[in-house]
Amino acid sequence: MTTETIVALVVVLLAFLGMLAIRLHVGLSLMIAGGLGIVMLLSTDAALSTLANQPYSTAASYTLTVIPLFILMGVFAVNARLAEAGFDAASRALGKVPGGPALASLSGSGFFAAVTGSSVATVATMARVSTDAILKAGYGIRLAAGVVCAGGTLGVLIPPSIILVLYAVVTGVSIGPMLLAGIGPGLLTILAYAVTIILLVSVGRRRQAKAKTAAGLSGADGSVGDKEETGVNEHTSSQTTEEKPQFDVMGLLFLAVIFLVSIGTIYMGVATPTEAASFGAMAALIILLIRTRPPKWLSVVRESLTEAVGLTAMTFLLMVGAGVFTYFLAFSGVSNALVSTVVEAEMPPYVVLICCLLLLLPLGMFLDGVSMILIAAPLLHPILSSYGFEEIWIGILVVKVAEMALITPPVGMNAFVYSGSVPEAGLGRIFRGIAPFILADVVVVAVLIMVPEIVTFLPEYSAAE
Repeated sequence: MTTETIVALVVVLLAFLGMLAIRLHVGLSLMIAGGLGIVMLLSTDAALSTLANQPYSTAASYTLTVIPLFILMGVFAVNARLAEAGFDAASRALGKVPGGPALASLSGSGFFAAVTGSSVATVATMARVSTDAILKAGYGIRLAAGVVCAGGTLGVLIPPSIILVLYAVVTGVSIGPMLLAGIGPGLLTILAYAVTIILLVSVGRRRQAKAKTAAGLSGADGSVGDKEETGVNEHTSSQTTEEKPQFDVMGLLFLAVIFLVSIGTIYMGVATPTEAASFGAMAALIILLIRTRPPKWLSVVRESLTEAVGLTAMTFLLMVGAGVFTYFLAFSGVSNALVSTVVEAEMPPYVVLICCLLLLLPLGMFLDGVSMILIAAPLLHPILSSYGFEEIWIGILVVKVAEMALITPPVGMNAFVYSGSVPEAGLGRIFRGIAPFILADVVVVAVLIMVPEIVTFLPEYSAAE
C-alpha cells in the first residue's frame, strides 16, 4: 500500500471511532467514514456518487427480502406472547432442577433472541424480568447477570437468525445451509450454559452448607456474603415453591409450528429461504390474530408493522454503511493486501483461524453483533477460505465468536446494557457473573473446531440449496 492509502486508512479508522464515541449510529458512522476515505483517495464527486448509488445497490436484491420477512415473523411472534409461553413452560419444567429459575431465564432469553435477532435488544428486554425472577427465587445477582448477558447471545445461532442471513449475504454463502448449520452449535451452546448454571448452583450450595456449619448454623454474618459469592442464599428452597406460572400449551405448539414452517421447509427442500420466511411471517400473523381479541387486531398489527419497519430500516442502514466502508477498503487495496499478507506469511492454517477469531473480540467494545459481522465478514472470510476451510463452518465460528465479544471484558456491550437496566448490579459483579459463561463459550468454540461435523451435519443431509 502507498503512503497515501495508509494515511487515508488511519484517518478513516480514527473518524469512525470518533463518531462511535459521540454515539452516532453505527451505520451512519460507517457511511461517513467510508465516504471520507473515498474523498481522500479519489474525489468529492466520487464519494457523492458512491453515497448516492450504494443504498440502492445494497438493498435492491431479491435475496435480501428474507431479512424483513424474518424480522416481521419475529415481531409477530413476540407480540403474540410466544416467547413468554416458552419462558413459562421452561419455568414449570425446570422449577425443581438446581438453578431452575436461572435455566428458565436462559430459555426465555434464547426465545427472545431467536425471534428478535438482536443480542443487545434481548438483554435490554429480559434484564429486569429475569433478574427479579432469579433474585425472588433466592439466587444472587451475579448469577442473574451472567444468565441474561450470555442468554442474549443464543439467538445468533438458533434459526431464524438475522445475523446468519447477513453473513451469508455479504460473503455469498447459501442462506439455507447457513441457517441449518446454526442448529447444532446453538443446541451445544444451550447445553454448555445449562451445565454451567447447574455447576455454579451446586458449588454454591455446598459452600453455603459449609459456611453454615462453620458458623454453628447461625448465618449471622455470612448470609449476604454467601449470596454474592455463590449465587445462592438460604431462602432458595422455600421461595422456589411458589405457584408456578400457567402452562401455555397452545403457545408452545404455535412456536413449533413457526419453526417447522420457516426452518423445516428449508431442510426438506420444499421452500427457498425467502419463501420459508414468507410462510413463517404469514403463520406468525395468523397466530397473532388467533391470540389477540378481535377489537385489538388492527392496533396490534399496526404496531407490529411499525416495529418491523423500524428494525428493518435500522438493519439496512447498517448494511448500506458497511457497503460504503467495504467499498473504500476494496478500492484502497486494503482487503487484498490483508489477504496477501496473511497468506504469504505461511502460518499454519489453524493458527490463522484462531488469530482471525481473536480479532473479533475487541470489536465487541464498540459494536453490536450485526455491525461486527457486516464489517469483519468481508475481510476474514476470504482469508480463511483461501486456506481451504469449509465456508459454512467458517461462518458459524465467526458469528459465534462475534457474539462472544459482546460479553467479553473489559467492554462487553451486553454487560453495559444490563448495567443500564439493573444499575444495582454494578459492572464488577456483572463481569464476574459472566466469566463462567465465557469459559463455556471457549469450550464450545474449541469443540466446534475439533468436531466440524456438528456444524456441517444438517446442511449435508438436507435438501436445502
